[in-house]
Order: sequence, then C-alpha cells, then structure tokens
Amino acid sequence: MSSNPVSSNSDSDSGANQPLSTDELLPPVEPPNAGFILQLFIVPGLIVLVVFLGVLVIGWARSATADPVEKIQALRVGNQSRWQQAFELAQMMLGNGEQSAEIKNNSELAKEVGVLLEEEFEARRDDDNSISLRYYLCRILGEFHVDDGLDVLMRVAREDGERDVRREAINAIAVLAHSLRSLDPPQLGIQPELIDTLVQLANDQDELIRSQTAYAIGVVVGQQDADPQLITELERLADDLFVDARYNAAIALARRGNLHAVEGVSEMFDAEAVAFSIAKEKTPALQAFKRNTMLRNAIEATRLLLKQNPELDLSELTDTVQRFVETASTWTEPAPLPEALVQQAKDLLASGTN
Repeated sequence: MSSNPVSSNSDSDSGANQPLSTDELLPPVEPPNAGFILQLFIVPGLIVLVVFLGVLVIGWARSATADPVEKIQALRVGNQSRWQQAFELAQMMLGNGEQSAEIKNNSELAKEVGVLLEEEFEARRDDDNSISLRYYLCRILGEFHVDDGLDVLMRVAREDGERDVRREAINAIAVLAHSLRSLDPPQLGIQPELIDTLVQLANDQDELIRSQTAYAIGVVVGQQDADPQLITELERLADDLFVDARYNAAIALARRGNLHAVEGVSEMFDAEAVAFSIAKEKTPALQAFKRNTMLRNAIEATRLLLKQNPELDLSELTDTVQRFVETASTWTEPAPLPEALVQQAKDLLASGTN
C-alpha cells in the first residue's frame, strides 16, 4: 500500500501512542505492491499517521543508517518507546533500495520479529504502547519476502484482542502473499492453515474484519487457479450486509471475471450507495478521496468483467456506467467529480472490452 485521515469506525479511544485504525480505501483493482497499506480502499476510513507526525521525520532520518539487527535488539528492551523502534524498522523496509532488499530477504531477521510478535501476543497487554508495538510488528512481517512470519500473523489475525492489530495482521498476510507470488520462482504455497484462517476471518462477526479479509482473499487467490473454498467465500462476501465487504469482494471477483461481481460493481456507480459508504469519513476531503477511489476501481472492475466475458450480455452493467456518465455533473458532494475520472468511464463505454 504503497500503506493504511482517522477512522470513524474504530472503537478505540487510545492515546497518542496508539496507531490509528487501518481504515482506508477499497483495495485497488491491481495487486498490491510493497507499499500498498496506504492505498487500501474499503475499510471504512483512511489510515492516517497523524499521531506520528512528531516522530515521522526523525524516524526516516534514523532509518537511513540504522542497523536492523540493532532495531530488533532495541525492541526487546522493555521501555515505552519500543513501538517507535518498530515503526522505524517498518519504514526501513518500505523502500526499494539495497538495504531494504537485504532486510526483506533475511529469514533469520523475520524469525526474530515473528518470535517477538508471538511473545507480545502471548503477553496479552492492552496498553497503548503494547498495542502499537504489535501493530507495527505485523506490518514489518508483511514486508518480508520470506514466509517465516506467516504462522504468527495468522494467529494474531484470528485471536488478538485488538481490532486494529487483527486488521493489520490481515493486511500483512495480503502483502506477504503478493510478494511471495511475485518472486521468481513464486514461493507462495497455499497451505491448508492459511485457507482455514481466511475462511474463519471471512465469517467473523466484526464487519471490518470481514471487509479486510475480502481484500486479502482477493490478493491470495490472484487471477490464477485458486482454492474453491476461497472463491466461495468471496462470492458469499459479495452479498455481505456490510457495504465495504461487498465492494472488496466484488472487486476481487471482477479480477477473475466472476459474474458474482456484477451486482456489487454496479452498486459502486450508484450515488446513494456511494454516499452511504463514505458517510463515516470525518472530513469532506476524505469522503471525496474514498468516493473517487471507489469509482476508479469500479471502472476498472467493469473493464475486466467485459474483457473476460465477451460472449455474455452485460448490458445491465454498462447501462449503469452510462447512467453514471450522464449524471456525473450532479455528483457535487462532497466535491465535484474529477473530469479525468468521468472521462475514464466514457472511454470504457467507447472502447467496449479494450
């Protein structure tokens, strides 16, 4: 995410040291890159690092020359700033330079981070600093290109007592899955425990967990052969009562040309449905950003559905896009639609499946 405004859907009222919820944007139609966490689309809020503005610049400056092993050692020191050390290590891994690549492929380092996360998880501490530490340890494990941290990420995603930590663990699983699949040769093995974990999370009582999981499943299944259980879960989530879960599932299914996506994608062009989805964002700017991202994803999802189903009559879907184009000038709240976005829809209608 590229990585994951303040979430209006978080139940947390933690202090300044706790990371904000991973609420963000509906996931992009394209697979996530190593920085994807800030670009996620449909988790009802946009993750903002406002609480960390005071340390962000310092963290980046330190990370340029810091030793990752020293960072891990510092994380084991029982002080109140351990979460900041984890944050700085996460920043070190977000780049594409030589140092970042070396860290990401360090299996021993991944194991050390995994052990530390497991220890923190077992301790069950609920103070702000401990929650923040677990949050960033999850993020770090997701950035590796080795799977040594996958088992603990799955456990934290299923069992941690903090919603935001669970959601960050799910994000990390998605990032890790994409990175492992992108290696040459691909290193991702869809183990039964991963499938079972994603199925369990897709049926979680927490709507935000289901929404995040819909995104993660879409990344894990990719556009290739996938476990039928995961496809079934996506098709079920496409009818979820929670709007953002529906949209995440629809986008994931559209990548595969699955027609269960049609209803959800069509809904994303509806002004009232979009207004409902963005209503909990706390500022007009965040509402507009989420709306525009949703529409971009819906346009791309429509293109994929048309391209992969050329023999089918999908006029109901294209009629929805046409109505959107015709009424675009009335979409003035929370801000007028960007002309470039409307033009994308027009180009889609003009080109058909191209």
